[in-house]
Amino acid sequence: MLKTGAAIFFSGTGNTKHIAKLFKKSFEKENINIDLIDIQKNDSINKEYDFFIVGSPIHAEMTPKILLDWINKNIKADSKKCIVYYTLADKNHRENRTYIAKALKNKGFDVVINTSIQMPNNYYHVIFKRETDEEMKQILATKENEVENIAKDFLKENRSDINYKKSTLGPKLVYDSFLIYAKKYAKRNFSIDKEKCINCKICQEQCPTKNIVMKDKEIEFFNKCIGCEKCIHRCPTDAILYKKKPFETYKIEDYI
Repeated sequence: MLKTGAAIFFSGTGNTKHIAKLFKKSFEKENINIDLIDIQKNDSINKEYDFFIVGSPIHAEMTPKILLDWINKNIKADSKKCIVYYTLADKNHRENRTYIAKALKNKGFDVVINTSIQMPNNYYHVIFKRETDEEMKQILATKENEVENIAKDFLKENRSDINYKKSTLGPKLVYDSFLIYAKKYAKRNFSIDKEKCINCKICQEQCPTKNIVMKDKEIEFFNKCIGCEKCIHRCPTDAILYKKKPFETYKIEDYI
């Protein structure tokens, strides 16, 4: 009998974290406790769990390297059952979206569910379109039921059809190119509005690669950006400018 699980995730703007919280809520209805493990706040797993839930955003059609590295370092080989989910703006799950499932299978884990969950788009200042506020609310309104159904499928062992033989080389090449482009992305495009900035240093403290230094409302970006969007979207006063202009940010709390 399953009694306790861990929901492990990396989240830039909050989408993947929100789904992890919904999994916690769903499983606790079944008297199964779920611990939330944000990889930016936890550098190891300190308890034994009956199963794992692993959540990832999709960056350029790939799981961020920071999460895969954490999994490889901190999740020991085992045969426990797992749920893997990916959050992104796309409605469809792709057959070759198996990056985490493959990493876990290689450690001996039994991946029961491997799925994608549509969330509001948060990468719209470059090439994609920002949904309207109403569209965002509509997308998010369906997530609790969707996650609850995934949890039920897991408990009933209604398995995903996972094609481990499907090559992930194409997405990996795209992602590697994206990372090269992203390294200097913040440095090239982001600056600070000193009138809006309250010097809270959230951008500096929450950057997953320590790419930001903030001092007396002066912001400096280095060359380690991974394009997670956390700094620009999580700023409480929207003080980070994109190409020296104000940017309409996405804060998930405004839509749930």
